[in-house]
Amino acid sequence: MKKMTKLTAVVCAAVMTAALGFTSLAEGNPLGPVMMEGTVVSVENGCLTMNRVLGNGTEEILINISDDTKILESVDGYPIPGENLEKGEAIRVYVGPAMTMSLPPMTNGVVILADVPADAGFPVYATVKSLVQTGGDYVLTTEDGETYTVNSSTTLLPYLTRNIVREQDLTPGTPILLWTCRENASVSQKIVIFQGENGYGSQMQEENGWKNTAEGWYYYENGEMKKGWLYDGEDWFYLNPSTGIMETGFVTVDGRTYFLKEDGRMLTKAAVFTPDENGALHINK
Repeated sequence: MKKMTKLTAVVCAAVMTAALGFTSLAEGNPLGPVMMEGTVVSVENGCLTMNRVLGNGTEEILINISDDTKILESVDGYPIPGENLEKGEAIRVYVGPAMTMSLPPMTNGVVILADVPADAGFPVYATVKSLVQTGGDYVLTTEDGETYTVNSSTTLLPYLTRNIVREQDLTPGTPILLWTCRENASVSQKIVIFQGENGYGSQMQEENGWKNTAEGWYYYENGEMKKGWLYDGEDWFYLNPSTGIMETGFVTVDGRTYFLKEDGRMLTKAAVFTPDENGALHINK
């Protein structure tokens, strides 16, 4: 996700500081983010202007976008650039619990969800309060008091890494993005777990392992981006020596040609390649 510049973020924050006062948006969860839905008006000067749906009408709200604000698409929870938000697009926004009493009101963005499919709804951004096992299933309770069933059909995914996550990773204070089943809104279909964070608003811990971005896959060790050849204990990968992005397909390194499969793993056994109608070669599976 491309970040807003510090200058534009400061412009928006300065308007908030100059406001007359604050009012609380939160009720049952005074320290947690508050959800709003509406449509995009514009994104400029470090601010998202949205028409918030309020009763039978709308209210214009300014959302301060900082480096900590996550702008995510609603299919898999991947980050998207802020400039991808289009005027009139439906969005769901989670904001801080305080809002200025200015006109228009302003608050701080925590998570912005966009690109919602026409045949589906927005996922839920929440923080885990508890996870209790009942038989073979689990009951997940969030800080805002909602409960969801987590069962063997629930897909659990880490946020932008290849680490394996399990139900035990749904610990209290963990932020999550949760999709429910169409047939039963109390049953979770998919959960993305935000690892390395301890509750809403905390900073990411030092990065380790794989991280996925809009540009591609990267690999970090103790917060340092790796480049060139990488051995993960089982397979070899090649990370672009300039950008660090994981390479796929044919690459030539030091005069030798290698083939890296779609998941980045280096091919080490004989394989047959077949051209498609455009002449591009594909490995036979």
